[in-house]
Amino acid sequence: MKNFKNIKFLSILFIVGSILVSCVKGDDYDIPEINVEEPNVDVNFDIAAVKGTYQGFEPVLIEAGAGSTDPLYIEAYVISSDETGNFYKQLVIQDLPENPTAGLSISTEAQDLYTRFEPGRKVYIRVDGLFIGEYAGLPTLGIQDGSDVGRISIAEFEERVLRSTETATLVPTVITMEQAQNESRLNTLVQFENVQFPSSLAGQSYANIDNNFSVNRVVEDCEENQVILRNSGYSTFKNKLLPEGNGTLTAVLSIFNSDYQTFIRDTDDVNMEGDRCAQALFEENFEGLAVTGNGEYIDLPGWTNVNVNGGEERYEAREFSNNKYAQITAFGSGEDPLDAWLVTPGFTIPAGNSAASINFGTKDGYNNGEALTVLVSTDFSGDVTTATWTDLNATISTGNTSGYAANFTSSGDLDLSAYIGQEVFIGFKYAGADGGITTTYQIDNISFDTN
Repeated sequence: MKNFKNIKFLSILFIVGSILVSCVKGDDYDIPEINVEEPNVDVNFDIAAVKGTYQGFEPVLIEAGAGSTDPLYIEAYVISSDETGNFYKQLVIQDLPENPTAGLSISTEAQDLYTRFEPGRKVYIRVDGLFIGEYAGLPTLGIQDGSDVGRISIAEFEERVLRSTETATLVPTVITMEQAQNESRLNTLVQFENVQFPSSLAGQSYANIDNNFSVNRVVEDCEENQVILRNSGYSTFKNKLLPEGNGTLTAVLSIFNSDYQTFIRDTDDVNMEGDRCAQALFEENFEGLAVTGNGEYIDLPGWTNVNVNGGEERYEAREFSNNKYAQITAFGSGEDPLDAWLVTPGFTIPAGNSAASINFGTKDGYNNGEALTVLVSTDFSGDVTTATWTDLNATISTGNTSGYAANFTSSGDLDLSAYIGQEVFIGFKYAGADGGITTTYQIDNISFDTN
């Protein structure tokens, strides 16, 4: 009897299932539409007002005016996307889809935000009761976590961030590398034109293939002004090779301490298929140095690195924050005087060019006097003391008496037009003394160009 009941029950299920399936023609299953209504909120605040409540130091609670019980709502447009993993537990918004005046980063525990808040999606956010502060210099909205801005819980995020039915077309603001150094543009969508990855990065991927560390890649314009492109080691595009052409970079502008940096949503933000900038006659960014550190002296093919006084101290190969450079200082050298030279290989400026120039960057540290001079020679043959040298009057980093400069100072384009058709050598002369002038100098990104 028990078996009979089981068979009868299964037969009924089979018949019901057959009836349900027969109601559908083939594989044509209709997905019901979800009707989403526009949130009914009173927008009475904006991103600029939110940022204006922060006065520095610890996060500040956002509150309505005295005696007011009305919630504070802002409206904004999403510009970030965590679909590829380059953004993590972060929603970045700006106040307008085009020509924005302010942007903000929202820190949250919520993930897969792109499924509801894709780029261009308009949102309404209740901000009273939240805290505004900075994360490493980046204006950020969240909860208070001691003296920091913490992540909003998933539940609270869902209550506070309301999805509009409107999706706008985002128009990135076209800016130059120099204009990127601007706090007012943080957390906004920007675009750089006529830019490329340096030739030294050819064959490299967006991030490391063999680990999950985030990586800084550099993007440059044709004047070699640069901006950092920060790529997550967890991004889905980390293994893709960097493009080797020239074009545009669209990205969300961010900052980490004093370093302005950019984040892409995916590699569609990188459109570099055009012809590269004119090739430099000679370039050296010191990234090819195999060993760096104290006492590791620069030894590159064709270069001269010499201590004229016969001492040991010379230009060292150094590295900081994944960037390699040449460094010299008399501090702790025990040498008085210290007369050290770093001379480039000779190169001939082709006849027929109308102009030629050299450009490089310097940082100074613990500056107690000027000690670096940059000169040019046409008769250097290995002995700096017998060659004829002419001062190029380069702009050298200066004024950092209690630490190191945050960024490299450009030398400016130093004119070498008088040497067209000749072989030239560039000498970096350091004249200091332990117990006297001991200023530290770092030199990087040497480039010779012709027109």
